[in-house]
Amino acid sequence: MGLIAAKIIVTPTLMWAVSAAARRWGSLVGGLLSGLPLTSAPISIYLAAEQGERFAADAAIGSVEGLGAVTASYLAYAFCAPRTGILASVFLALAAFVLAGALLHSVIQPGLWLATAIDLPAMALVVARCRPIAEDEAPRRRARPPRWDMPARLAAATALVLLVSGLAPHLGSGLSGVLAPIPIISWPLIVFARAQDGVGAALDVVRGSAQGAFGVLAFYVCVHLLLGRIDPVAAYTASIAVSAACVLPWLIARRRPRAV
Repeated sequence: MGLIAAKIIVTPTLMWAVSAAARRWGSLVGGLLSGLPLTSAPISIYLAAEQGERFAADAAIGSVEGLGAVTASYLAYAFCAPRTGILASVFLALAAFVLAGALLHSVIQPGLWLATAIDLPAMALVVARCRPIAEDEAPRRRARPPRWDMPARLAAATALVLLVSGLAPHLGSGLSGVLAPIPIISWPLIVFARAQDGVGAALDVVRGSAQGAFGVLAFYVCVHLLLGRIDPVAAYTASIAVSAACVLPWLIARRRPRAV
């Protein structure tokens, strides 16, 4: 019951914090924060607590493979969003995730280091594809969100994390790992940004999420290398610290004032 309560409390809290940041500093920052292991880290911790450290360490390999599938979904969305509607672009991105996940996990089975070598250029390609809109061309519309907006975001994120963590024990460490990096916070942000502020805002979230994915990748590599070899608290602390260090330069670059 304690872990279930934690899932119900932690996930909506993180979703609220990231959504508030997106409203305050823009969709790109919201996407970057949502790309951090804000939900994948808790899922990994839940797996270690419920299934054992070895299970969670092995699942991290599947998570690196799954991150490649997530990146494929971002890339598909970046290509489709300017040409299709909200539902069609999300459906095509989901199809890309399923196909890429099946290919990586069941056919190629690249393992940790080859999967890492696949993920890195793919994430860089998403960042390059989702170029930010010039400030003088960016949409200025900032309609006040409806009252149901935040509750809907919190409910969507919480439902997704409960589903992923609930299915994990029945799927084994490999498939559990593939499911763990599903961008539980990013996709609600993408959909709501598209509905409220247009394609450019949605692509800003995708770009930020892809930048944050570098930190998620670092997190999973560290979890696999450290978990079971050192104290689990130290392992997760170090993994989260390395992840944050990978994302910090993006945040600094985003907040740096431009030269006049």
